[in-house]
Amino acid sequence: MTDSSAARPDALTPQEITAKVLDLSVTKTAMPWRTQLPLTILAGFYIGLGGLFCTLFMSDATLPFALQKFMGGAVFSLGLFLVLVAGAELYTGNTMIFAGAVDGRIRWWQVGANLVRVWLGNAIGALTLVALVFFANVADMGTMAKGMMSVAVGKLSADWFTIMVKGILCNLLVCLGVWVGYAGRTVVDKALGVVLPVSAFVALGFEHCVANMYFLPLAYVLKLSGYAPEGVPLDMITLDNIAKNLSAATVGNTIAGVVLVMMYFWAYKKRS
Repeated sequence: MTDSSAARPDALTPQEITAKVLDLSVTKTAMPWRTQLPLTILAGFYIGLGGLFCTLFMSDATLPFALQKFMGGAVFSLGLFLVLVAGAELYTGNTMIFAGAVDGRIRWWQVGANLVRVWLGNAIGALTLVALVFFANVADMGTMAKGMMSVAVGKLSADWFTIMVKGILCNLLVCLGVWVGYAGRTVVDKALGVVLPVSAFVALGFEHCVANMYFLPLAYVLKLSGYAPEGVPLDMITLDNIAKNLSAATVGNTIAGVVLVMMYFWAYKKRS
């Protein structure tokens, strides 16, 4: 008796990934609200957990600069790994369902409705983690409070256009991490596949709207609670700046997901 799995390739080909993404566009938009809502909340929570883990390394000034950035990015990949393996609905990855509408499998309004619902659910999950981290007094762990607030200030200091461009660069890498994750057939494949793209966007300081739903509100809550680490310009941590960042990052993330998936769609789907 032959083992059919012996002849199976180690990973899906780019053509097969493209077909999988198109199929997923139908699955994701047809998902009932009662199923989708908890999955969107979990995704925001998972990405926040990656951000929390990342802050531990970003707060350690004893690490060499490049190593600190790489390690912070590597552990941040926990979030996307959990989304892919445990199962969750993440806004940045869902931007690729755009190709399903171009292919005529789903309607354009379904794309918009899906992205709005997922964005809001991700925000609920991220804010839930903000509350838990605050009441667990995680900020009291050594220099964690300063690290948390310094990360936020860095994200809030740029202008809208700069944040938007950083959002494009971020989601090109995140969607590539999702793309490679879809190619993998095992948990190990998916874990290894997401590390380099995710660690690159974190280390390079790009902007992920869902991660920022955790980082920025947490810094705002810490500011309101009286945390004032030396050297951190607290005047940057305002609701207006948070809204500016999230809007710009969301636009940039959306553009990147659409452009990336359409490149593969034009390369493979239309030709076949």
